[in-house]
Amino acid sequence: MTATDMEIILPGSSLSFRGGFFGFSAVVLLRHPDAGLILFDTGHHSTRHLLLAGLKRAGVAPAEIRTVFLSHLHFDHIGNAELFEGARFLIPAAEWAYWQDPPAADLFGSKPINAWLAQQNCSFLQEDGEIASGLHWRHAPGHTGGIGLLHFQDAQGRQIVVAGDACKTYRELVTGQGGEAFDPLGRTAETLAWIRETADVVVCGHHPVLTREGPNWVWEELTTLELIAR
Repeated sequence: MTATDMEIILPGSSLSFRGGFFGFSAVVLLRHPDAGLILFDTGHHSTRHLLLAGLKRAGVAPAEIRTVFLSHLHFDHIGNAELFEGARFLIPAAEWAYWQDPPAADLFGSKPINAWLAQQNCSFLQEDGEIASGLHWRHAPGHTGGIGLLHFQDAQGRQIVVAGDACKTYRELVTGQGGEAFDPLGRTAETLAWIRETADVVVCGHHPVLTREGPNWVWEELTTLELIAR
C-alpha cells in the first residue's frame, strides 16, 4: 500500500422523525502506509454494536486503532470515543474552544464525553496541514465553529474529502446551504464551496458517499436501516 486507503465502517444516514433525528453518522477507517490505522469519528451509543461489527468485518480490533480524528464534538460523532481509550485523539483546537462557550442554539454537545476526552491523550490541531504524509486536515466551519475535515489523494489520483458534518448531505453539497449550522461567523457556504470545488469523492456525515461524474454527483445506493417496533 503506497497511498491512504479508505473503508466506510458505518455509513451515514439523515433518517429523522418528527421532532428529532437518529443521528446515524459516518465512521471511516483510514489505512495510512506510515501512520497505520486512523479512525474518523466514532458514531454514538445507538450504533455501538454496528461500529464494533463493522470494525470486525474490517479485521480490526478497537485496541489496534491508535489515532482517532474527531471532526467535531457533537454527541453523534463522539459517543463511542471510550472504546478507543489509549488512542491519540486529534481534535481541532477551534472546536475545543467552541465548546467552552457554545451558542445557546447548539444543544448537541456532551459535557460528560468532553470531560472524559480532557483526561485522554489529545492533540489539539491549530493550523491546517498534514496529520500524516499526504493526509491533510482542514478547518471547515459552518456546522460548528471549529469543525474539521480530512482530505487526501487516493491510489487512483482522486481527491477524497472525508467531510463528516462539514457536508452532511447531497442537498447541502449542491445548494451550498447547510442545515443545523451553528458557526457564529456563518461560514457554511464557504466551506461547502471548497468541498464542491476540490473533491472527486465526498464522504458526507449523514448521506451515502458522493462521487463526481462530470457536472453531477452520484451515489451507489441509499443507506438501508431495518427498524423494529415492539
